[in-house]
Amino acid sequence: MLDAEGRVLLANAAADTLLAELGAGRLPALAAALDAALQDGRTRQDRADLPGPRGGIALHLTLIVYGDADGARRLLLLGRDSTLERNLTQALMQSRQLFKDLVICSTDFAWETKADGSFGFVSPRGALGFSARELEGTSARNLLAEETPDTPRPAVLPFETETPMEAAEIFLRRKDGSVGCFEVSCLPVRDTKGAWLGVRGVARDVTEARERVDALRRAHKQLNRLANTDGLTGLLNRRAFLAELEKRLPRHLRNKLRGTLIYFDLDNFKKVNDVHGHQAGDEVLKAVAEAARRMLRAVDLASRIGGDEFLLWLEESDRAAAESIAARLHDSVREIDRQYGVEGFPLGYSIGIVFSRLDGPESTESLIARADEAMYTAKKGGKGRSHIALPPDAEGEVAA
Repeated sequence: MLDAEGRVLLANAAADTLLAELGAGRLPALAAALDAALQDGRTRQDRADLPGPRGGIALHLTLIVYGDADGARRLLLLGRDSTLERNLTQALMQSRQLFKDLVICSTDFAWETKADGSFGFVSPRGALGFSARELEGTSARNLLAEETPDTPRPAVLPFETETPMEAAEIFLRRKDGSVGCFEVSCLPVRDTKGAWLGVRGVARDVTEARERVDALRRAHKQLNRLANTDGLTGLLNRRAFLAELEKRLPRHLRNKLRGTLIYFDLDNFKKVNDVHGHQAGDEVLKAVAEAARRMLRAVDLASRIGGDEFLLWLEESDRAAAESIAARLHDSVREIDRQYGVEGFPLGYSIGIVFSRLDGPESTESLIARADEAMYTAKKGGKGRSHIALPPDAEGEVAA
């Protein structure tokens, strides 16, 4: 409590620091407010910042002027510690400024949609070639790219979701008509009663990154294809064929199902190279591969293992199927011979046919060795022939 001259009449211990700062002249604004209140008698609100830890102490002050029984003017100064309130307000302002600065600096597209699906807020930079003003108030659905197999739409749109979404992929249409791929993370907005008001989130343009990933996948697929196929014919190379066959043999044995391995080479192929040149020889090999590919099922395997030698694997097949394929091979090579053959040295196939064993495991090397032997048996019989060699466990069956 102060008298009309500003002298302290009464003070509690909590006022000591305030009075010390006031007496030292370090609170000139408060001193001026005290003088003005004592002169005009009006109640005032003021504040004072006092020294202390962590930014000091903030006081909220009320100045009340009244007269005593003798008519002398008195001033009552009431102070309330508002340090926590000040700190919270500053923290909130700093947080809002931080968010604002990050949104302004970010290349991401920050947004908020209202319950009707329109944009209520768009980051100042805008997005997709549109300014923030152009987007605010428009329906978010207007930005969706046309749905195609390459640009699918999620079952729930991020702009309309009622549950949080993270890293959802969506395709949006830019102002120039081009389509971009965006990765969206968002949260639903609700009022104090839990009613859904809209969605807020961020969207990052990942078009270039996605294209790089797709390019890497295509390159990886191409490398795998090159690593597993014969460069001339497009059939499996020897390594890939053997690896796949090694996976299949145990299953055939386990299920007691035979598979057929056909080993064949071209009779008189060397004459084509000698007379017509290696380019013609390459065309012959490609024609052989294409003919074999056409007569096989999707589950079967075909490989050029080197030179003019080929391997075919017929999945879950019997002797009748093997003989049918062999006959079709012999038929197909006649057309190839008409195009590329050398007179007196007709192109043909020497074909060896073997079946997987069912009485116990057999290595791929052993199976191929049996097929190779059957093929040479056919060749020794006069070329242009097939020879079937039955496995040791095929009792009662007749070889040919």
